[in-house]
Amino acid sequence: MMLPPSQQRALLLLLSALLVSHVSCLGEKPLEKKPVKPLVAPLPAPPPVIEIVHTDVPGQEEQLETVSPPPVFFATENSSVVTAQTGSTALVPCIVKNIGDGVISWIRRKDYHLLTVGLTTYSSDERYQAVHAQHSEDWTLQVKFVQERDAGLYECQVSSHPPTSIFIDLRVVEAKAEIVGPAEKFLKMGSTLKLSCVLRQSTEPFLYVFWYHNNRMINYDADRGVNVSADESRTSSTLVISSAQRTDSGNYSCVPNNAQPASTYVHVLNAGENPAAMQTGGRGLSWLRSPSLWLLAGCVALTLSAGRGGAVDEASRSRRRRRVNSL
Repeated sequence: MMLPPSQQRALLLLLSALLVSHVSCLGEKPLEKKPVKPLVAPLPAPPPVIEIVHTDVPGQEEQLETVSPPPVFFATENSSVVTAQTGSTALVPCIVKNIGDGVISWIRRKDYHLLTVGLTTYSSDERYQAVHAQHSEDWTLQVKFVQERDAGLYECQVSSHPPTSIFIDLRVVEAKAEIVGPAEKFLKMGSTLKLSCVLRQSTEPFLYVFWYHNNRMINYDADRGVNVSADESRTSSTLVISSAQRTDSGNYSCVPNNAQPASTYVHVLNAGENPAAMQTGGRGLSWLRSPSLWLLAGCVALTLSAGRGGAVDEASRSRRRRRVNSL
């Protein structure tokens, strides 16, 4: 049976002392005793510690090699930044090498809230979950349905001695749609209307985009010459109406599934019609030319004057009653 290194050294020292005593008794020159190299306490990332031990057989040496376990370290860079858009699923990475028997914990730093330990979620917010495949070194924190309040630092901690951590910065953005070009667009009747809708601050592609003319969805109005397409990256959608008519005038809205919508107003003009007269500023006082609004204003004026007239009559009757009573 192989003895532990410490017991082997003790036994060898004892045998060496006995050998020296025996030689001294015979009057022979004792063998020179060489010091034994002590073991060195393991440091971070230490090289293998090699100890030379002399046996009782002259000229023969035995090497005992003690290899310390490799240190824990993170393959994910500290202070990394992860960007997610509101409503999406954020994946906060943490790849740990040589974890051994260590346990990974995720902590939200702004309130020191313990989120997960191993694969167990300790937060009452069920949107948080540690994702880990068996035998992998990846311990990703998953945050579903991201909200703006989820932004901030997250700590990935390993239960080593002492514990070691890295910090990941989660940034939350709100994706918005934008229809390229001015807020109002003018084109001649019979020409092609083309509107391009682009996602801004988006971290993931859209699944679909609905186009609305006023309050009606027109994606499938092929009989009107409407065609809707998306680019390969699914971050841009294009609406084309091949031959625009006066009935195609109005408000157009681009509504992606994962971003705030955008709108623009389109004017389809007859030949010779002046676009300057149809600007938003020119239409700002157009309600003054509306007969229905003039009728409503007249009714309000009559009601107010009738109220004032009734108040005057009541005051006159009150004064007459006071004069009669004084007589």
